[in-house]
Amino acid sequence: MTFIFPIENLYQRAIVICGIVFSVIPAVFVGLRVLARRKANRVLDVSDYMVMVSCVLAIIFQGVSVSAVLVGGVGFHIDEIVNRFGVESGPTLFYQHLIPLQLLWAISLGLCRISILHLFSRIFLVQNFFIVARATYVLIITWTLAAVLSAFLICRPLSYNWDKSVEGGVCGNQVVSWVVTGALNMVSDLIILIVPMPYLLRLELALPKRLSLAATFGIGILTCVVSIIRVALITKVDFTDITWSISSSVLVSALEPCVAVTVACAIILRPLFGGQYSPDGTATFNTPSVDALSRKNSNRRFKQLNDDSSETRLRPEELGYRASIAKASEPFKGQIGDIGLEMGSISIKHEWIVKEEQRPATTEMQQDKS
Repeated sequence: MTFIFPIENLYQRAIVICGIVFSVIPAVFVGLRVLARRKANRVLDVSDYMVMVSCVLAIIFQGVSVSAVLVGGVGFHIDEIVNRFGVESGPTLFYQHLIPLQLLWAISLGLCRISILHLFSRIFLVQNFFIVARATYVLIITWTLAAVLSAFLICRPLSYNWDKSVEGGVCGNQVVSWVVTGALNMVSDLIILIVPMPYLLRLELALPKRLSLAATFGIGILTCVVSIIRVALITKVDFTDITWSISSSVLVSALEPCVAVTVACAIILRPLFGGQYSPDGTATFNTPSVDALSRKNSNRRFKQLNDDSSETRLRPEELGYRASIAKASEPFKGQIGDIGLEMGSISIKHEWIVKEEQRPATTEMQQDKS
């Protein structure tokens, strides 16, 4: 029968409480995300489903981390596990928890980041952003695969991870492997945080609104902070007393995917706080017109052209102006802050009927000809 360790110290309590609380919080935010989509009359897309899967994996991660405390002995020294509790196998059961912990952590974070990038790619329809987003896709997928493969390949054969009596078994430096994957994880967090900021700050909105949008997207800094703390704690893991030295790392690792899912959902909950939405998902708010905003906030400077050198001129015929508006079959259904954006979904075509006529002769022109 499996021995159940008592919960006696601070780290053990923190891991168990974190497992309960942070199983509920991301699930609630995913539910709010779905409600926000429904209120805005928008169908769930790939980014939503990826966040859902990421949330499920993050919750399973919490269950495995709690099991590592109750069954694996996390929070106790190895000599306590053997001498005090009489568990002759020592940290063997904890080592068996390590691989699922690594897999769940990496896959959950990878899916969550791809979900955020997919959402951003539908908001910021700019070629430069697409290039950076694709490069970041490659980085995230490569990082996820590396983290998954390292969990299986760092020790050979696989059973040598938990059974050191296997003949011919060998392990690489696991701490270095965790630090490298953690550092790349931190880099991808920073890229996702920084890349949309220039586009948000250049929006034709009043400065307070632009700053509030940047702050909304900037809550991703929480994930970056957790990543940095995790890398710092991993460097202190001592494999000669792993069940004790890894306690804080397990706690922070359990927090990271849950915080990432929560942040990914929080940035698109705007529909829950007001606004009206048409059946196709277009948002309408009581905001100044785009023309007024552009005149007030635009950084562009124009000079009027005064060109009197042409012998002919183009003049619109009266009542000859026509404008046609075509809407794409699948418009972008996104919204930032107080303004619903239909970026890339509306095309406006202007047409004028024009005719060419001789420019009226002026006194100067007559003098020149004479």
